[in-house]
Amino acid sequence: MQEIEQHKVIISQASLKRSLVKNEIDKLVAELNSEEKKLAANHTLLIFDAEAAAGIIHLKACIRFAIKSFKDNTNIAKNLNAEIMLYLSGNRQISKAFPKVGITSSTKKMLMLQIVNFSTNLKEINQFNFKVFFEKLGIEIQDCKMNIDELEVDNIEKVLKNLEISDEVIHRYIQAKSVSSTDYAIIEKLAIEKSALLNLEK
Repeated sequence: MQEIEQHKVIISQASLKRSLVKNEIDKLVAELNSEEKKLAANHTLLIFDAEAAAGIIHLKACIRFAIKSFKDNTNIAKNLNAEIMLYLSGNRQISKAFPKVGITSSTKKMLMLQIVNFSTNLKEINQFNFKVFFEKLGIEIQDCKMNIDELEVDNIEKVLKNLEISDEVIHRYIQAKSVSSTDYAIIEKLAIEKSALLNLEK
């Protein structure tokens, strides 16, 4: 369990056994919202495409930016889960952010977040069981890992495209013609900087 800006954060990950169709995605989003409402106040649940994050540090940074925006009353979205998606996508409009970072028919791996404000009595809150949640919806998953603190990046090109980080910017820091796994730390830093710009644009 992570602690970010006076919030408890649990990050989990799972792979889909098959692609989801639109009706399944719509139902997943609706049911997750319903489950969130059943939980204690100041409690947030979010499921999104794992390829949206440039690494665990980038993900934590976006969570921090989103939480801080609500503390500073500079938030764009009405709720924390949508605000996190805005920072992950580097976009100010949720209608544009969701196709970039939300669950789509091309999603293969998902990240799941459970975020609880410290003001909530944590003794009464258990870790949300995403496995059972997916089972109820008939969504088959595999390689489910709960409460992770490491994240492998499978598609760095998608992150660069989502955040609109140009080749020109990349090659200021990376001399090679193509990006390799050894360059991911540099890419993650660029991703964090690009996500942070969303707050400056408000």
